[in-house]
Amino acid sequence: MVSKRQRDIVLSLMKEKEPVTAEWIAKELGVSDRTIRTEIKDLQSQSSSLGGRIESVRGKGYLLEIKDFNVFEKEFSPNTNDTIEEVQSDFSEQSNRVLYMLKRFLLEREPIKLESLEEELFISKPKLQNDLKLVREILESYHLKLVSRPHHGTQVEGDEYMKRLCFSNYILRRNSNLNIDSHSFHLLDQNQFEKIKETIIKKVNEYKIEISDIALENLATHITIGCKRIEEGFVIEILENDLAEKYPFEKIVANEIVKEVEEFTSLKFPKSEIDYIIVHLLGTKLIHKNTLQEFSKFDEVDTIIHCMIERLKTELNWDFHEDSEFIQALALHIRPAMNRLRYNMNIRNPLLDEIKRKYPSAFEGAAIASRCIDEYLEVEVGEHEIAYIALHIGVALERIKTRQKKVKRVIIVCASGVGSAKLLFYRLQNVFKDEIDIVATTNYYQLKEYDLSAIDFIISTIPIKEEIGVPVQVVNTFLGEGDIANIRKGLSSAIVCEEQSYLDESRVFIHKEFENKESVIRFLCEELFTQKLVSKEYVNSVLEREAVAPTSFGNLVAIPHPLTPETEETFWTVCTLKKPIEWADKHRVQFICLLNIRKVPEDDLERMYKRLIALVENSTTVQKILKSESAEEIIKILNES
Repeated sequence: MVSKRQRDIVLSLMKEKEPVTAEWIAKELGVSDRTIRTEIKDLQSQSSSLGGRIESVRGKGYLLEIKDFNVFEKEFSPNTNDTIEEVQSDFSEQSNRVLYMLKRFLLEREPIKLESLEEELFISKPKLQNDLKLVREILESYHLKLVSRPHHGTQVEGDEYMKRLCFSNYILRRNSNLNIDSHSFHLLDQNQFEKIKETIIKKVNEYKIEISDIALENLATHITIGCKRIEEGFVIEILENDLAEKYPFEKIVANEIVKEVEEFTSLKFPKSEIDYIIVHLLGTKLIHKNTLQEFSKFDEVDTIIHCMIERLKTELNWDFHEDSEFIQALALHIRPAMNRLRYNMNIRNPLLDEIKRKYPSAFEGAAIASRCIDEYLEVEVGEHEIAYIALHIGVALERIKTRQKKVKRVIIVCASGVGSAKLLFYRLQNVFKDEIDIVATTNYYQLKEYDLSAIDFIISTIPIKEEIGVPVQVVNTFLGEGDIANIRKGLSSAIVCEEQSYLDESRVFIHKEFENKESVIRFLCEELFTQKLVSKEYVNSVLEREAVAPTSFGNLVAIPHPLTPETEETFWTVCTLKKPIEWADKHRVQFICLLNIRKVPEDDLERMYKRLIALVENSTTVQKILKSESAEEIIKILNES
């Protein structure tokens, strides 16, 4: 059995190509060196059953070697949440206890006595009260409350709709493509789920509807949750009086799905439950393919897209006014995104961290563009939605680079939706130029509809287990280093190094002590104000951007920056800390690079971002920077790396 901490250690080692020390891992995870060494010793003793081996390299640290990818992925998939059964035996971890309590409170009819939780979790009353604070915080984010009544117990009160969202987001385990993991079907009926999924696919094909694999999985999951709750006597409240009348197309599809589901479950769906399905249809890319052109002309989507394109032109000098493919893709995405935000449907993006790391400029563009939605709906968009918008911007930026294309006989299979499929499409074309001809991009479930007799091979982001008579190459959505290593080396040699102009000794600060990210940001902005490089309000713009989506990238690095470009020139302000601080989402940070971007960025913005990300992703470089004793030494390391 692997604990959460051991899993975190392995995931930390996965990022590294060179050996890393126990001290480095300890800083990232916020524990002692001794704890790391003890945990690694235990992992080494289990190596034969985990699919991987942690090698101790004398004088250098630890290096992970994966022996069996299937076994290893099953155990250490980075997007996997622990199931309730797995965490029951490890209640020493607070996060496991919180998940267990959430599950109990969300699923049980009767109030739960806290004394029984103390016994089940083997913890003291003060520790339980401390855990309950976190449970309350999670529930409050869904407008739910924990209510205690003397002699009865404690239970969750609030909208059934919100209870289901919380259940889906926190309790169900998902694999790396955000599909429901088989372990989670102790909570849901797997046969029922598969039948519901088949019903949706049938209707999708019948109505010629565009829907991603993730949206399909999500919709099937929520309808299955609905079946479970209806069966237990929990019916959703009326969401909106005229919802069905407002969305007649979604109403037709919802009614047809419900009719079939009622037949094989013998359940009766009231109107409010049909409205619940309509809301989830609104949160998918549900639209007739042939009505794409018309659908944004006379509604709010046109206003939002116009606003986004104007802001990207004004603030980043990216002109997408004539890119009709980008405008159509945005239109297809934004309508359901706005419906998700209206109905508090939190969406997860399985590619979030990779998008932030590998397409930083597209992510920044999306953060700027998303403010158009913020202002229109008066709600925060959130980084998961921003990352989806970044995919479309990334596609458009890749398209600009890709002027003329020749194609080969290849089909791309991508589970993450139209945006990521197209991003992979343009990346492959851009990187391999005239070596391949991509004839189609498709979802996995639609692959069998294609005539594969003239196809040379398939590039897929998910394994295809059945024999289809065509070679299949499985890749990461963003193409792993192994896939394009030689080409990347050739391209990188052409990059002109201009880092020296970004750095100055007066803007390098060493071994400072701060308690939190706000105090670091305030210090750096005040220094720049003193040097007459920024305005007094600059700090507010940096903090506002940080609130949109945290800028910690792992590897003890954060790259804060203002919401909109403000300085006369682009330059970096760097700071190392004596001790790591918690930045966001348990990411610890010890090296901060405040990125100051000129008001009208030139076309070197993408190159500068890529260079900076390449530096901070290299843990050896970051370790050297943290140990440096002078500004001159840090500048030398950054310029030479």
